[in-house]
Amino acid sequence: MILLVSCVRRWPKAMIRSLLVFLLAVLFSASFDHFTSVKGQEMGTLSVVTTPVMGPIYVDSFLVGRKFWSGDLAVGPHVVSFGNVEGYIAPPQETVIIIAKQTNYVTGLYRNLPSLPF
Repeated sequence: MILLVSCVRRWPKAMIRSLLVFLLAVLFSASFDHFTSVKGQEMGTLSVVTTPVMGPIYVDSFLVGRKFWSGDLAVGPHVVSFGNVEGYIAPPQETVIIIAKQTNYVTGLYRNLPSLPF
């Protein structure tokens, strides 16, 4: 480790910056592997919209957007769920089967909470 640090100290600043950018890109992209294509893996598209409010949209427990989200997913089952919005009942979660080169559409319909007769 000490040898590596002493070697890095002699590198030009531009090379160090390039290495840091590369490492950050690798770390950042690794957290999104679930939603990105892997070479040779078949993909399909999922489009989700919520109505009548801007509800949070989750795909496989990851928050992906509000009101509308569309993206490519690996072929197979994925769970779409919706977050809470004050004054509304969230739609139930749905399991969607992604098929290669096809688009699946999901609409999350939020319902008003019933008002109390007071």
